[in-house]
Amino acid sequence: MKNTILYITVICLFLISCNEKKPETVIKSDSVENMTIKIDTTEIIKKELKTANGKLFTIIESKPTYSMSNYLITGAGFENSEDTIKFYNMNPMTATLLSDINKDGFDELYIITKTTGDERFMDLMAFTSGKENNFREINVEPVEPEDVKNDKMFDGYMGHDSIYIDGSGIIREFPVYPSSTYEKDKDQARRKIIYNLYPEGDKFKLDVTDYKDM
Repeated sequence: MKNTILYITVICLFLISCNEKKPETVIKSDSVENMTIKIDTTEIIKKELKTANGKLFTIIESKPTYSMSNYLITGAGFENSEDTIKFYNMNPMTATLLSDINKDGFDELYIITKTTGDERFMDLMAFTSGKENNFREINVEPVEPEDVKNDKMFDGYMGHDSIYIDGSGIIREFPVYPSSTYEKDKDQARRKIIYNLYPEGDKFKLDVTDYKDM
C-alpha cells in the first residue's frame, strides 16, 4: 500500500512539473496503452512491459508539444522499485522493445525515439533489469556530427534510419548518402551498425561493435 501511494505521488509530481495547470482530461484505454489527452493539447502515453522474469517496467511519456517529450520510467518487482528515472525535452517515442541482448538471463528495456523533422533521426534509451534485482540506465552513445565527419561507420549518415533487434545485437540501419544532400542514387547503399551490451564498472554500456554495408 505504501509503495502504491508513493508511486501515485511521484507520477502526480512529474505531471505537475511538466505543466503546472491541471485541465480536465479525456481518457482512452485499450489492452496496450492508456492515453490521456489534455485540453491544453498535452498527451500522456503510458506503456507497461513485463520481463521474462516477471519484473514490470512502466513508461510514462508526456508530450507538451508535437516534437518534444518528457519521460518517467519506473519498475515494479525490483529492490529499488521506489526509484524513478526521468528525462526531459527528448524526441517522441516511436517503439519499445524488451530483449536479453547480452544473454545474461535478464531482459533490457529499449525505448526508440525519433525526431519529427524531415531527416527523421532515431535514438535509443536503454535500461537493465539486472542481476542485482534493480533497474538502471544503460549508457548509450548518441551519434554526434563529429562521428559522421570522422568515423567511417557513420559516413553518409543523414537519418532516415531504423532500429531493430536481430541475433547479432541491436541494429541501426540507414541509407548512405553520397553527399550532404538527400539526393538518392538509384543503387544507393545501405549500412547496418551493430551494437552490443557490455559491462562498464557496475553499469552497462551499449557499444558499436561492427558494421556491414549492404
